Amino acid sequence: MKIGGRSLNLDLKQIELIAAIGDSRTLSAAAIEVGLSQSAASHALAKLRREIGDPLYVRTSVGMQLTPHGQTIARAARLSLLTLRQGIEHSGPFDPRQSERSFTLYMSDIGQTVFLPPLLAHLGKHAPGLSVRVSPIPTQYPGTSLESGDVDLAIGFFTNLDAGFRQRYLFTERYVCVARAGHPAFEAGMSLEAFHSVPHAVTTSSGQGHQRLERILKQQPMRGRVMLEVPHFLVLPFVIAKSDLMVIIPRQLAEAFARLAPILIMDPPIWIPTYDIRVYWHERFHADPANRWLREICHDLLKPDPG
Repeated sequence: MKIGGRSLNLDLKQIELIAAIGDSRTLSAAAIEVGLSQSAASHALAKLRREIGDPLYVRTSVGMQLTPHGQTIARAARLSLLTLRQGIEHSGPFDPRQSERSFTLYMSDIGQTVFLPPLLAHLGKHAPGLSVRVSPIPTQYPGTSLESGDVDLAIGFFTNLDAGFRQRYLFTERYVCVARAGHPAFEAGMSLEAFHSVPHAVTTSSGQGHQRLERILKQQPMRGRVMLEVPHFLVLPFVIAKSDLMVIIPRQLAEAFARLAPILIMDPPIWIPTYDIRVYWHERFHADPANRWLREICHDLLKPDPG
């Protein structure tokens, strides 16, 4: 290994030893932890000091302490060992019933509402030790965390995950109009006149599908007056159920909220294109057993009902 133009000859026991010293702060306890005799540990530490060019671990008035450089190396050693262990654990067959792995996903607030309930129900039955974390989708470069492995999958509508990424179709989504049940403007159903006369609620969500929708609606010369703007979709159906506003949202979200609030779901009287929901992952993790298992679960839970 070369660092700063200087060759280092470190072995795994030395790395384990400095990490253990950082945790226990005693050479004898560190030796026991890594399976070395006291003399072997002393010899390994002496060799490590020569290689690094720093005492690493010195006697002070409060006992033996790591030097600042020793603290830096101990932290790096712990992180390296953790990465190595995780790599070894994840390289073998993946058993969801025994795994305690945590998966991180990119999903919009709509995706969370639609997908998290069936996913958590499935995990509770078939993979009780697994956990899920949903990470906010960055407005720029969402692929960076997928490439590094900090995020396992992205689920939704993305137009900026192309080179180096794989994807799989889940289902096609379309937009619908939603208003409260009993709204007088929609007694006979949706009409172009009602669409233009009823005040609208909108969201300022940064989702790529929503941005495309807003571009289309801005081209409508007689769109209804925007009376309410909110930052997220999730509050809108509850507001709609208690007001005379209408809103345009994805059908899956509308159907989820129809089970919670008295709302009407109607096809829009103008053309709004559909869009495909897909699961995305980086090429680096295409053969990873855990990632592959999660992708299959996503497909099975979200694929269109053949009936």
